[in-house]
Amino acid sequence: MTSPDLLLAYACGLCAALLVGLAVRGLLAARAAARGDEDELAARAAAAEALPVQAVRQGVAVGAIALFLLGAVLMAGKPGALLLFLCLCAAAALLLPGLILRRLAARRRERLRAELPDALDMLANAIRAGLTLPQALARNLRRFPGHIAAEFARILCDTRLGYSIGTAFENFGERLPIPEVRMVVIASKIGVAHGGNLAESYAMLSALIRDNLAFEAELRAMTTEGRMQALVMSCLPFALLLILLLVRREVVLPLFQTGAGLATLLAMTAMQALAYLWIRKIVEVRV
Repeated sequence: MTSPDLLLAYACGLCAALLVGLAVRGLLAARAAARGDEDELAARAAAAEALPVQAVRQGVAVGAIALFLLGAVLMAGKPGALLLFLCLCAAAALLLPGLILRRLAARRRERLRAELPDALDMLANAIRAGLTLPQALARNLRRFPGHIAAEFARILCDTRLGYSIGTAFENFGERLPIPEVRMVVIASKIGVAHGGNLAESYAMLSALIRDNLAFEAELRAMTTEGRMQALVMSCLPFALLLILLLVRREVVLPLFQTGAGLATLLAMTAMQALAYLWIRKIVEVRV
């Protein structure tokens, strides 16, 4: 094995080890955030939101460095092409973290939406038993699902810091500006400020949110074929390029060693991304 191959193997092994370390760190932090009392849970939830930012940035940086090292091996003796490839890696390192974090935030919001009906049912049962809203939150904090438990723990921490329960729910709505949370915030503020059957309001909201989630799941099932088609058709050219790089390296190397080849790769990537977004837009159904 030649020295460039050894360098590439060592670099890829180091990057893989770093990525595994980041994944293990995130898993341990997530498990630690699930333990402790409500104050610790809220504090760890606040720290857990910053952890994916660091992990994503570090992972993208490591991936960009590994990709650049691979390009340095493939483009040996081509300083112009290597400089262009370095610019592309730097652009990817700057743009990808924002895209990944937005995707992670959207997934977290979807999980909170899925956990909200069960949490509202628990609150409604506790209020029917004679507890106040803060008491119901504190009593069921251990029983709430993970993500919504962290948010409700923050509400309790806000009340302990001197905020009213209505203001604490307003902060909850500002952190999660989604329609379901806004309905919960409005119902909670009205129930606390003006009275009324808060348990019945929570029960009705729980049924409404659960029906909406079921309808959206049915729509996703109907559009699965289109979304999978977008994913497969977008990944297929890159998979073929990787196979050719392993099987017929001399045929693919000009794409990485010349300016025209790099421009072709850039145009192909842009068109594939545009096609993927176009197909996803076609099959997307807004409720």
